[in-house]
Parts: sequence; C-alpha cells; structure tokens
Amino acid sequence: MIKTLLKVISKEQFCFIYANDLSILEAEMPNLPVLLRFGSCRKEVDAYRAKVEIENQEAYGTHLRDVSISSQVLTEMAQSPFVPLSVKEAIESIRA
Repeated sequence: MIKTLLKVISKEQFCFIYANDLSILEAEMPNLPVLLRFGSCRKEVDAYRAKVEIENQEAYGTHLRDVSISSQVLTEMAQSPFVPLSVKEAIESIRA
C-alpha cells in the first residue's frame, strides 16, 4: 500500500496515477481522494469510486485525460499525524 503511494508521489510520476496503481489504491486505500480530469470537467472522488465515475463520464462521450492526487490532498496528508513519515518526506521532496 505505502509502496504504491510512494511510487505515485515521486518525481517519476508526479502524482499521476496509472491504471494498475489505481487498482491497488482502490483495494488498499479506498477512501483516498483522487482527481479525475476529463475533456470537459474535473471531479474528485474516493479511489473506490473512480472506475465507476470514469465509466459514467465515458458513457456520455467525455474522455478521461488523467487521474492524479490533487495538491490539496497532498497538503492534508502532509499535515496529518496519521500519515507515515516516508509519505510526508515524499510529499516534501516532490514539492522541492
């Protein structure tokens, strides 16, 4: 779980979530808010709802541009006493 999150919050991915990462986050961190950017809108949903929301938007002809962790969520994670130090360090590193 932490391993996947650290991979997403790295200078390699810059908080963008790939399909295989989304599946892992959906299973292991279902309440993590993720940002879905479509051609015509943006939505922030919990990871467990992301696939359903993507399917719903694509059914209306709106294509998915990308999935990521928003800056606001990173800020909240950095300030939370419940987030592991390794994640906080990764957030600090990506923002440096």
